[in-house]
Amino acid sequence: MSRRSNLDIILKNMDTEKATKILAKSLYKELVNNGFTNRDIINFSKEMLEYMAAEMRKQAGADASRKKDRLLIG
Repeated sequence: MSRRSNLDIILKNMDTEKATKILAKSLYKELVNNGFTNRDIINFSKEMLEYMAAEMRKQAGADASRKKDRLLIG
């Protein structure tokens, strides 16, 4: 079985809350081991949240646009 297949099986069977905690801990350790400071990691987290918020706004706009188009057509 390929590595990707193993990962898919693990992700399908893993509790997402637990997976999130594991990912956060692993990413933090990786960043620290590569010389990032706590301030760098906080800035990274801020950038991640800003990116996610922008993507959510973009998606909300696209959803609203599709809904408006359906109303005009239907």
